[in-house]
Amino acid sequence: MRKLLFLAAALVSLAACDSGNKYTVKGTITGDNEALVNGKAYLFNQDREAPFRDTVDVVNGKFEFKGTVTTPGSYIITVEGIPGMLSIFLENDMFTINASDTAFSEATVTGGRTQTMMNRYSSGADELAHEYDIMSAVDVLRSQDATEAERDEAMETYQEYQEAVENLKNALVAEDPVSNFALYILSQEYMYIDADSLDILLGAYKENPDFAGNKYVAEIDEYLQKELSLSIGKKAPDFTLDNPDGEPVTFSEFYKGNKVTMLDFWASWCGPCRNFNPTLVEIYNKYHKMGFDIIAVSLDRDKDSWLEGIKEDGLKWTQVSDLKFWQSEVGRLYNVSFIPQNVFVDAEGNIIGRKVAEEDIETLLDEYLR
Repeated sequence: MRKLLFLAAALVSLAACDSGNKYTVKGTITGDNEALVNGKAYLFNQDREAPFRDTVDVVNGKFEFKGTVTTPGSYIITVEGIPGMLSIFLENDMFTINASDTAFSEATVTGGRTQTMMNRYSSGADELAHEYDIMSAVDVLRSQDATEAERDEAMETYQEYQEAVENLKNALVAEDPVSNFALYILSQEYMYIDADSLDILLGAYKENPDFAGNKYVAEIDEYLQKELSLSIGKKAPDFTLDNPDGEPVTFSEFYKGNKVTMLDFWASWCGPCRNFNPTLVEIYNKYHKMGFDIIAVSLDRDKDSWLEGIKEDGLKWTQVSDLKFWQSEVGRLYNVSFIPQNVFVDAEGNIIGRKVAEEDIETLLDEYLR
């Protein structure tokens, strides 16, 4: 499912720096809306750190944007009085937009090297969805009346569709492995790539002068360097957080009293976390007397929900949180982008396991506690 998330994320900005050229976006809108006679068109991004907005006149259904984009990426075009918005991957190139006043968001956008790749990707995915009749498969999976055999068949179809989309994506990336399009794909997946592989992939961009100063390469590199610092054998970053009673708990003071300590990132609103908690309780009860303990960092933002989750799941181990949701300072310290997630350390705070799969936790504990 993660590999399909980028299909719904076409508004994510990224690309290489190319300040030597300019972009021209020429639009034509057909229809009877009065806004087409003498109106306004807007071009803007969704970057809070570097916001951009441009306004031009719409005269007899035509408009034109011109300028230079330092860091190309996904921009939005809207027209005053016309419903809908249009996404365009803007880079220093020529673009043509043909739209109607009743379906502006479905306009045809041509031009631009990356936009062309985006169009191929989108149309290819649409064709595969039709070929596999994916909506019918989804309907079966959602249906409460479907038989087990029907569900199995629908799931097999869905998985085949996912694989086909993945192959399509890989084929397009292979055409130009170091490009704005390939970087766009990487930006959707880098959190699920192991550090060594990511280092190789990102290295190609860092060595390419066309991407010098690219802030998205820098953001991924920042994540990578933190990942490398959290590798097996490295010292776990220390922190202090309050428990539910408001008492500070320091990680380095906590783990030195145990042979193995699990740092568990979870939240009361996290379904997979709550589903795993009963198993984690069993693991805790089995290994605690052998020198195993857990300190859980919650990514909750509501204290009552956090406390209720602890009580309902019977969690006996130490709980801490700053109640900052995904802005959790400790979560950021440990590059936490999904939960549940874990880190295992020895009595000296050296990392002995990270992102350990649920089914592999007891194997790790057996190795260090027996």
